[in-house]
Amino acid sequence: MSNALNLPHLTEAPAAAHPGWSRWWRWSVLPLSLVVSAALGALATLLFLQWFATTDDQQQVAALADFQPSVVTRVYADDGRTVIGEFALERRVPLSYDEIPLRMRQAIMAIEDARFEYHWGVDPIGLARAAWKNFLAGRTVEGGSTLTQQLTKILFLSPERTLERKIQEAILALQIERQYTKEQIMELYCNQINLGGGAYGVEAGAQYYFGKSIRDCSIEECALLAGIPKAPSGYSPILRPQEAKRRRNLVITNMLEAGYITAAEAEAAKAADLKLNVTSARELNTSGPFAYVVEEVRRELESRFGTRGTHTGGLQVITTIDAPAQIQAVNAVRWGLHRYEERHGGSRRDIPIPNVLDELKGKDLSTYRHPEWAYEPFNGMYLHGLVTRVTGRTAEVSFGKYRATVTFSPDRPLREGDLPMFLIKSGAPRNSALQPVTDTPAPPASASPASASPASASPASAPGRKGRRESAPSTAPPPSNGVLQVELRSLPAVAGAMLCLDAGTGEIKTMVGGYDFSQSKFNNATQANRQTGSCFKPFIYTAAIENGWTPDDLVSDTPFQSGNWSPRNYDGGFTGPIPLRTALAKSRNIPAVRLLASVGIRRGAEMVRRFGITNSMAPYLPSALGATEVPLIEMVAAYSVFPNKGKRAKPHLIRRILDYDGRTLFDFDRDEPERETRVVSGYVAAQMVDMMRGVVDGGTATKIRAVADGDLNKRQIGGKTGTVNDWTDAWFIGYTPSITCGVWIGYPGEKRTLGKGETGGEAALPMWIEFMKVYLRGKPLETFDKAPAPDNELEKLQAERDRQERKELESGIATLMEDTGTSSAKRAITGREAPPRDDDPTRPRRERTLMEETTGQTAVDEAQSAKRAQRQRTPEPGDAPPAPKSPVKKPSFVTDEPPRPPRREPPAAPRRDTPGVNR
Repeated sequence: MSNALNLPHLTEAPAAAHPGWSRWWRWSVLPLSLVVSAALGALATLLFLQWFATTDDQQQVAALADFQPSVVTRVYADDGRTVIGEFALERRVPLSYDEIPLRMRQAIMAIEDARFEYHWGVDPIGLARAAWKNFLAGRTVEGGSTLTQQLTKILFLSPERTLERKIQEAILALQIERQYTKEQIMELYCNQINLGGGAYGVEAGAQYYFGKSIRDCSIEECALLAGIPKAPSGYSPILRPQEAKRRRNLVITNMLEAGYITAAEAEAAKAADLKLNVTSARELNTSGPFAYVVEEVRRELESRFGTRGTHTGGLQVITTIDAPAQIQAVNAVRWGLHRYEERHGGSRRDIPIPNVLDELKGKDLSTYRHPEWAYEPFNGMYLHGLVTRVTGRTAEVSFGKYRATVTFSPDRPLREGDLPMFLIKSGAPRNSALQPVTDTPAPPASASPASASPASASPASAPGRKGRRESAPSTAPPPSNGVLQVELRSLPAVAGAMLCLDAGTGEIKTMVGGYDFSQSKFNNATQANRQTGSCFKPFIYTAAIENGWTPDDLVSDTPFQSGNWSPRNYDGGFTGPIPLRTALAKSRNIPAVRLLASVGIRRGAEMVRRFGITNSMAPYLPSALGATEVPLIEMVAAYSVFPNKGKRAKPHLIRRILDYDGRTLFDFDRDEPERETRVVSGYVAAQMVDMMRGVVDGGTATKIRAVADGDLNKRQIGGKTGTVNDWTDAWFIGYTPSITCGVWIGYPGEKRTLGKGETGGEAALPMWIEFMKVYLRGKPLETFDKAPAPDNELEKLQAERDRQERKELESGIATLMEDTGTSSAKRAITGREAPPRDDDPTRPRRERTLMEETTGQTAVDEAQSAKRAQRQRTPEPGDAPPAPKSPVKKPSFVTDEPPRPPRREPPAAPRRDTPGVNR
């Protein structure tokens, strides 16, 4: 019997599986795996997104909703509309999605992301296509990044090519697509791309390369912009025009394949040449009529907001500048400097003429626009012109929509691309920058372009010669058909400056720091400290008036000695006792020195400081003649005290500053704590106005009264000329009841003579007239306010001066009586002829005065009665200032700035003991 166990279940074959169940399992494993994988992937994605929401990258993506890109800061004229300058590290002009032209968006999608509207940040199809193309080419010929991925790289990532960065780029792209619409993403991309030349965004790129807005760009121009971001330097149309053109044509081909344009449009766009009109913010800031103003604004903004805030903050700066007046002021200074050069043989600086082709090889001359051409030209205007073609000695010149033809001499050849200076003789649509442009009929078709050359100009027609004003226009401009008659001009070696401000508010309406900012960035209106000559005298006279003097008091114009120093008058002569008003009108030197000695050097220096002059007056008597060096802006602001009733309004260029969103960051009237300061009383200011009107009506600035053009000769104007020793500097500062304007001329950075006779009245005053006769035309005829009564303290000082003067006169009369009595006794003893009767006009004046005293009317009472009557009477509006009457014999004055040089020979060698001034 066997011991083995009978285990049939261990040896039996297993039962066969159910055939239906097995089949179902095989077919369901794959779908179930996919479902499980998807669920796990979704869970992992959800967990990742939850984690990513806590990271800095997510916060950056979320911050895009409030993203503030670096935006260009714009500077406006006082109208708040005229752009006069721009500042930017990244020149960017943001646009909304609707403002971006469809052609521009299509060009970007064609070259960067054809499936932009269909993917969700990362495009697997695009990646596969790029991989296949790169495999076939054996090298990288196409990237797989979407437009959204490129945006993340621009905004958040570095340009390095690593796997980690690509993964981070994809993650950020997914988040951007998750939170923002396609329109928002396209808008961000179009405003952020780097297009070279400091231009960021399609609008800034269009303005930089084509000089126009993106909405005005053609298909080929949009394609060119779309192709640049891949390599801004490699595809630069300026540096690499051929590569840029090939890239542009590739964009056009892609646009055709995508169905955005037709074959005909593509063919025409590819055939078009690169037409560039490169206009940079630098050129706008350095070549236009507002360049000196914009530079001053930049300095002030950087002091407030720093360099980065100024150039990236998108500020809107409203200045005080009157744009048409600024253009006219620039022209007046240029006119005056050329007028001076013509008087001295037409000397010029031997500097090369700038050539736009030397700087930008790809520039298309037919589309070039100089910043000065943004404003309609006028007859008598000095304007840069572009030489577009040269044939022999003839050049065709463009001024934007105007043109001219000139001939040039062999010693001054012109080349294509040159940008020299021209004077518009005729053909412009107006006669000044402040005159509106009028439509005029075109001349007959037979009219030919004007041609002229400096060599062919006759002496009678040479600008600036005596007897003729170079830019004196006719009452109406001649008809124009776009052809100008011009003359070539060279840059003068002499420099000039002009500054005009509102006396009541301190707003600077015009500022001209030199002939051309692109040639010299030194601002002679704000940075040049120059000796002022006789322009300094009104401060001394003001101190005298405040110390009890009156305009009709007498001051001695006789030899004066102080130690080893003896001042001289301009004509070398003396006039004896002379009223203050006459001494100032005729700009006599010795009376000014005597006044400073009378009031005291300390009081004089304090008065100068109160007027806002930052350079202290040297504590010496020669300072009365203008040895102190002062910039033009301080002198003009100081002179504005007189018409502003003794108050000095702070001069300023910026009226208001707004941020990118239009919120006010600075308002001068609201935020400036010291807008105005009291310098002198209204009475003292009115007395100075009265005396300084005599400078215009009968002194060294009478040329103003001889102006026939406009109504300048009818206006109430005060002012003062100034000339420094050896004629190294010439000044004129004049004012109406509301406007103060100053002019300076001299050689920049050196004490070089302007030439004999180049006084303030000859060299500086004509520029003032050239500007003010146009600027004031059509404005109301203003009158200075009546002088108020002096305060009690000043009345006491005047009374004390009257007592001192009475004592001096009585002492002089007593001496005269003794001398006269002695003379009469001698005549009686010798038996000579009896003296003439009391009413005999041949009797010496001093003896007749003595005899009048015996009738009860003394010379003292007569003089002081006249002074009291003059004080009590206030001039009526429109009255001319009274002619000064001296109680002594009227001298034959020779002014310090005569219209003609004196006949007698000058001294062999000028005295050098006066430090830097002669009046």
